[in-house]
Amino acid sequence: MDIQKGHRIDERHLVGETILLGDEGADVLFKCILENCHIIVDTKDNVIGIRHSKLFNCTLEFNRKLKNARLVSCDYINCTFKGKFDGVDFGRWPAPNPLTKQMDELGDVIDCDFTQSTLDLCRFFGVDIQRQKFAPWPQFVVPRENDLAASKLDRVWPGQFAQYLGLIQGDHPATTALTGLCKDFIKRYAITEEELLQALDDIGGVIK
Repeated sequence: MDIQKGHRIDERHLVGETILLGDEGADVLFKCILENCHIIVDTKDNVIGIRHSKLFNCTLEFNRKLKNARLVSCDYINCTFKGKFDGVDFGRWPAPNPLTKQMDELGDVIDCDFTQSTLDLCRFFGVDIQRQKFAPWPQFVVPRENDLAASKLDRVWPGQFAQYLGLIQGDHPATTALTGLCKDFIKRYAITEEELLQALDDIGGVIK
């Protein structure tokens, strides 16, 4: 699809298009319906211009690491995500829009494929993680309810793993899962790989 730099795409129904989104492509996709599209995201500022749209059977390819960003307020159905994600939120944002004071109507993540993604400390809000596909170990996905249960146990966890469980207690109740990477957890929480594996087994329900 031939798009001028900085162009805004509003209320379009696009099928089978390749769309460059970011610094050298379109600025925003707003209230669009996209089917079988390939969306290439290349931006330096971690602000993703996909808003209030519905995406079906699309591939979203991120050329740069996305850090501390939100992929919310859109429906992603049978979509594939490719790239590196660090501290990114997925799903239905659990707080009202600061401008409209209304809760987002969109935010479904259903039957999506994250096997070609690296997900470090990413959160899922209101998402059934059992319906998603994730990359195997050394990545893992922990259901929040399991994390919460583990945080209440009267036991000593290896390294600084208890700090991680403490963070879960303060997270929003709409959080359904948190992701992790083995090598980063080892460094962040002063824990060995064997200790981490045992801790995750003790928590239970971890996808890895």
